[in-house]
Amino acid sequence: MELKPRRKVIVAKEVGFCFGVKRAINLTKQALSERGDVFILGDLVHNKRVTDELEGKGLRKVEDYQDEKGTMVIRAHGLPKARIQEAKDQGLEVVDATCPIVLRAQEAAQTLERDGYQVVIVGDRNHAEIKGILGALEQPALVVDNLEELREAKANYTLMRKVGVIFQTTHALELCNQIVNEMLMMCKEIRIINTICRPVQNRQDDAVELASKVQLMVVVGSRTSANTVELAALCRHYNTETVQVQNADELEYTVFRDCNVVGLASGLSTPEDLVEAVRQKILFYDAEPAAPEPALATA
Repeated sequence: MELKPRRKVIVAKEVGFCFGVKRAINLTKQALSERGDVFILGDLVHNKRVTDELEGKGLRKVEDYQDEKGTMVIRAHGLPKARIQEAKDQGLEVVDATCPIVLRAQEAAQTLERDGYQVVIVGDRNHAEIKGILGALEQPALVVDNLEELREAKANYTLMRKVGVIFQTTHALELCNQIVNEMLMMCKEIRIINTICRPVQNRQDDAVELASKVQLMVVVGSRTSANTVELAALCRHYNTETVQVQNADELEYTVFRDCNVVGLASGLSTPEDLVEAVRQKILFYDAEPAAPEPALATA
């Protein structure tokens, strides 16, 4: 007997892995199949299911490469160029799985620095991508993630009058616009290179449009994934009934029980089958979990 859907689910136009994530995973799998000892600093991408599968195939996650031998995979978010060169000088084989869009952001920052601008990066200074961009520069750059940090930099005279601006590739354009608009009032000369990833922007635009049309918006992806967290926050701005889950098991029935139309989107490093599992649960699940039976008393 065919199950009848209990509600409508509208899936965003693009879900699952983006190009950069697919490329990083494929490069790592190829290295694992061709080389004996393969390791990585940190997680290749921000999704535990993905990293667990790769580690199951033999990928080792290490804290440092100083005493290592074999092949080092560079995560999709990149590494500072000095660390990459150190690894090569140590005799390690290097498989660079850095997303090409992240590499372009590094090159944009270098261009601004060469042209005499103070480099300002709009992003999270603790994110691996930002650390990689900082490591690509000769001079320290200013990193700001909100208006308060920008105003503090101005008050402390760490924001110069001639600045070159780039953006963390996964940042929301709305937030970047807010910071740049305020910066226009503070600086004499500003040069902007838009380094926001186009697939990220497309997903954000599509998700925002979808969120404004549905009763509930569900975003699937890891809580350690910056682009997923930001996507959920952006959707929440347009629909307060927005939830982020890492998988179908985390989605409580009470959240979508009274909904007729639900929107579904995902982060860039979320496997498509995880999104499909969430879709199936929303479509067909229609009963409160059964209460556990009381334990029988023992004599």
